[in-house]
Amino acid sequence: MTPTPTIRIPFLLFSITVAAGGCGGGPFATDPGDVVLVENATAFTIDQSGGGFPAPIPQGAACDPGFWTYRVHLDTAQFDWDRCDVVGAGTDAASYMRSSGSRIMPAADLDAARSAARMVHVSGRSICGADKPSLHMTVSSPAGSKVYGDDFYSCTKEDDVYVVSDELDALSAQLHAFDQR
Repeated sequence: MTPTPTIRIPFLLFSITVAAGGCGGGPFATDPGDVVLVENATAFTIDQSGGGFPAPIPQGAACDPGFWTYRVHLDTAQFDWDRCDVVGAGTDAASYMRSSGSRIMPAADLDAARSAARMVHVSGRSICGADKPSLHMTVSSPAGSKVYGDDFYSCTKEDDVYVVSDELDALSAQLHAFDQR
């Protein structure tokens, strides 16, 4: 017996709908110009992982100021940081101190962080920089998380998707200002 068209057509429509829903990168922004902070984002993180042409740090320093992380939990207003503070000229190892912490952001700070994150877009550029620290932005949602590289190093093709470097720098500066409060 041959299946009737009424059975095949709904299955065919379902298959097309599922396939079309998978196009465009899924639940995270992946096309140039897309805003990286998706509507259902629960958090985002900015990480700096060294690189560029940093000044040497003294042997025995407790940390390296070229490595830091900021995380904003959009769902709870929690702000986390892990960075290296340098006191004075930074000429001796004792000048370097790890600073990690967490606090609840006031509504105005959370809104400013969210607005700054919405200014970060997927990049379509291919740039080969060398003199800037390496930055990454991770966006988390109920669907999981997506890591975006800084397009300053996009020619390396080490990341799946890149974001506009200047926009990522502006977000980093905004978050750095929050951890100084």
